[in-house]
Amino acid sequence: MQQRAQEAIAPDRMAEAFEHSITWEDDIWRADPVDVEQVHAKARKKFADVIEAVTKDGTAQARILLFHGQSGAGKTHLIRALRTSAHRQQKAYFGYAQMTPDVSNYADYFLRRLIHSLEKSYNPDESSDSGLTRLTDRLLATCTSLAQTDLTALREKDLDSADLARLVLKLSDEIVASPEFNAEEPDVNIVRALLYLQRRDPRIDQRVRQYLYGRQLTPLAHEAVAALDPNEGEGRAFEIIAALGQLMKIVDDAALVFCIDQVEDLINFPDPEVRFQKAIGDLMQITNRVGSAIIIISCLDDFYDRVREPLAQSFRDRIEKSGPVALYESRSAEEARLIIAKRLEHQAETQGGGLSFPDASAFFGPSFFEEFAGLSTRRLLEHAQNRLSAQTNDGDSAEEVEERETTSFISTLAEALGFGSGPAERAPHPFSKIDYREIWERFQSQSEAEIPSDDGEMMDAMVAALQLAREEWGGAITLNVERVEVADDLPAIDLSLRHASGLESETRVFLCNRPTQGGGLKRQLDKVLGAMHAKTCFMLRASDFPPNKKNQTAQAFRKFRDAGGRSILVPIPEWERMIMVREFYAHHRADPGFTKWFENAKLLSNLIAVIQLLRLDLLGRPLPATTGGVKARTKPNLRAVTSNEPALIDGYESVTEPEALALAGGSEAPWGPAESLDAPPVPANDDDLPMSQILDENGFETGSIYSGRELTAQGRPITLNLNVMKRHSAVLGGSGSGKTTLALTLIEQLLLRGIPAVLIDRKGDLCSYANPDVWRSLVDECTERQSDREKLADAIDVAVYTPGRASGRPISITLLPNGISELPEHEQQLLANLSSAALGEMLHLKNSATHQKQSGTLSVALKILGSRSAKEVTLSDLISLLEEEDPELTDLTQRMDPSGKIRRDLVAQLDSLRHRNSSLFDGGGEPMSMESFLGLGAFARPNRTRLSIIYTGFLGDNENILFWVSQFLSEALRFCQRNPNDELQAVVMFDEADLYIPANAKPATAEPLQSLLKRARSAGLGLMLATQSPGDLDYKSRDQITSWFIGRVREDTALRKLKAAFQSESGLDPAAVLPGQTVGEFHLVQEGLVRPMKAQRSLITAEQVPFDRIEQLSRETKGLDEGQLRLFDVK
Repeated sequence: MQQRAQEAIAPDRMAEAFEHSITWEDDIWRADPVDVEQVHAKARKKFADVIEAVTKDGTAQARILLFHGQSGAGKTHLIRALRTSAHRQQKAYFGYAQMTPDVSNYADYFLRRLIHSLEKSYNPDESSDSGLTRLTDRLLATCTSLAQTDLTALREKDLDSADLARLVLKLSDEIVASPEFNAEEPDVNIVRALLYLQRRDPRIDQRVRQYLYGRQLTPLAHEAVAALDPNEGEGRAFEIIAALGQLMKIVDDAALVFCIDQVEDLINFPDPEVRFQKAIGDLMQITNRVGSAIIIISCLDDFYDRVREPLAQSFRDRIEKSGPVALYESRSAEEARLIIAKRLEHQAETQGGGLSFPDASAFFGPSFFEEFAGLSTRRLLEHAQNRLSAQTNDGDSAEEVEERETTSFISTLAEALGFGSGPAERAPHPFSKIDYREIWERFQSQSEAEIPSDDGEMMDAMVAALQLAREEWGGAITLNVERVEVADDLPAIDLSLRHASGLESETRVFLCNRPTQGGGLKRQLDKVLGAMHAKTCFMLRASDFPPNKKNQTAQAFRKFRDAGGRSILVPIPEWERMIMVREFYAHHRADPGFTKWFENAKLLSNLIAVIQLLRLDLLGRPLPATTGGVKARTKPNLRAVTSNEPALIDGYESVTEPEALALAGGSEAPWGPAESLDAPPVPANDDDLPMSQILDENGFETGSIYSGRELTAQGRPITLNLNVMKRHSAVLGGSGSGKTTLALTLIEQLLLRGIPAVLIDRKGDLCSYANPDVWRSLVDECTERQSDREKLADAIDVAVYTPGRASGRPISITLLPNGISELPEHEQQLLANLSSAALGEMLHLKNSATHQKQSGTLSVALKILGSRSAKEVTLSDLISLLEEEDPELTDLTQRMDPSGKIRRDLVAQLDSLRHRNSSLFDGGGEPMSMESFLGLGAFARPNRTRLSIIYTGFLGDNENILFWVSQFLSEALRFCQRNPNDELQAVVMFDEADLYIPANAKPATAEPLQSLLKRARSAGLGLMLATQSPGDLDYKSRDQITSWFIGRVREDTALRKLKAAFQSESGLDPAAVLPGQTVGEFHLVQEGLVRPMKAQRSLITAEQVPFDRIEQLSRETKGLDEGQLRLFDVK
């Protein structure tokens, strides 16, 4: 039986039955075909009893239900099941809100989320009318006294705004006065709004939606819905919710169910208890106003335990009156059997031609389900998928099977190339068996390019296509592209083209997409005529050019043609192809064997615009044949060509590869102006990793860390290879975006893999890792997370440093690090210059001649001290050297300071600086040593990985902080010079990094940090920049950082800068996608590829640690004291 079951359906399809173990918000509105009613049966019955009492008897008193459980217990899945059940029985209208956003007015937020929920399909089993549409239809069906002629006019008659308003007023008055509604006194404006929806007019629907959101309409917008009175009053949100709930009961005998989920995400804000109490207060208001309202609160156990204590007693009584329902994480063996059987049956029905599996044990074996007892549903599904894969894939291990992502093009390619285990011998042509054509065609059929709305972005797509087309011809074409500033509404470029055969040409290309109506194209043509400058010019357009008429637009177009201008029509399908090829190339450009195939396939060299602009007709790519002087343009069959196949395109001649293909091979296509092939590589990324390794699509390997899941229907895991982490990362997001949680998730996993970390902490929240109170406050979390936390506690050696506070664990400040004399001379000079610049910042040296001489003298003096000293150089050493008549210093500064006055002035200024900042320079403390911070060598503790947290808050103002961090960066540069390493050996996180590398200033930290970004990779030192002010960050060094996690950002300045930094390469439109992200949602940008994701929560929640507590913890972490690690009252 088991063998027959396995043979019935393809194993990969059966494994799909156990995917989608996480329920997302988008899933809420559709029925779950694999739901098992026996899971959480108590909660389901509780809800069914309440909704029955509300809709039938109207006697339910306790209408607030609390569902609490551990992570992975299936809370959101349960909510999905409750909505499905209630809507199937037509007993409720279900509203849903996640508590992740930063909300100031919960009543307004709940109203918006209710309207959003009502706009979803009411029927969970199939596409149907929305809840709002059902409500308005039921409203008219209930009121039987309305004249049919009026209803027909409302829906179909061509009415202007005034006539429509009069009809809506008439009908609403009749409805309110009718016997069905007279006793209830419904809100007449909400009745009018629902009547307006009968028009099915998008223009009106948009305004009604804004009105139902409780927002004021502009005078112009209000004209379309003139029957609606203005939304006024602070409690308007409650009034609209109450009116909708009242109508639901009157016209449909249905309850208003409103659920808040992910309530524990309030922990990401500084005042979760206050926010929770406000939210509960507003929900209680809804139940007070709507007798048929049911509230569901879904949250984690530990969060409710935390917020319950400060909650007012009256609030507790209302929440807990019906009895909180615990949702247990662990599934019994019987529940596991039912879950698996349901999924197998569903998969068989949809993929197996009607086969079914009434007994799942026949497939897995009779004792297998005992292994599931105690697992959460999520872990149960993952376990079943692994076991199924291991049993049905010809002996492959579960781990090997789990790593294969059959839907991933890159993984398919990697598998075909033999990555991992494979045959020992390769064919003479190792890549000849890879069918890139099939991969491309699958990619093309499954992808949908989004055409930019901005002409400048469309020109960017054309430029990228031309540069990629150059790569299709190896070294046969040299191309240079430069932007031409003509006008804001007229994108233009200059092309410098050279063929290996000797052809050279200079052309100017304009993109004119303005409409002919209204004179838009005419104005563009006038600007084109003034910018041609006797060059060979092309005009590109995505729609038809003006016909040969006598209007001004046609006359201007003729002038362009008479001046030698050429026009090229580039239809939308060709723009789509350019964009798709660019994305496909970005996916695979670093994969072995792809370049050769890409040259032969010539995906872009079939496009008319590309052929003409690059003169490919001279290289064997002819233009379409002409008949009677008019080009007969057949729609090309734009397909990929196999490696040994001539390019066969309908409407084109069949040609073989010209001899030009035998010239020098192509290089990677740049994404900006063409660069010299001899240009030096970027230091931080000189080890071009395959894209498959950067994206780490194999996932969950030994060398990978888990960051979260894709925000897609599949919800695939997103992992980071350690080789990618040493190429640096950045986590950006506004306040409350979850950026710190994501950054710490990555840090924690690195620590568990034995990779030490240094955290530069400006606020004091990162010191939570040394605080036993924080660790112990989380002991009630789910068993799995508690186990992971205990493993982390057992693995780390926490050290907290307090530079600037002698009573804590200070670090002595040095101007030059220990061992500088052993470095090459140019490295000594670099560190001396960096230290001189940092001191100059402290002394407020500017650009005057005197200040420049002082800065130069400091640099010379520091270089001398560095070359002579075997230990670190302090401020006192520098003052002593300047005071002495040192012959070498005098000789080297003779021209700058012949009289010695500059040196004397510097001594006075430096001495004053030392006294003003005695805590910084004379505070004593441990030496500044990366070896100490990373727990290496003599500083290592057995079986422990060092986590060093350097709290900079005791240093005082930003000037002191910047100076200290600049010296830390110098020490890190010294460490990198002396400790080269190809593997990731440590990571340093800079929280609030915009202070150290700002966009509009150049503090003492900017240059050393930029230098470290370039050099740290060679030492295996990964840097992580985190900031909640992405608008203040300098993005000039973005090419040094491979992984960018970009969370919720709403500030206009930040959105503009992010667009300038990322949109041209990746296509990411920050203004469109970032402001609406919820807590923990990010867009991961790597090498131009973008993946939306939901971040994994960190094991420890960073909370502000009081200053005195930080000082105490820093003392406790000195030496080998393990007090800070007794986290669970053990050992």
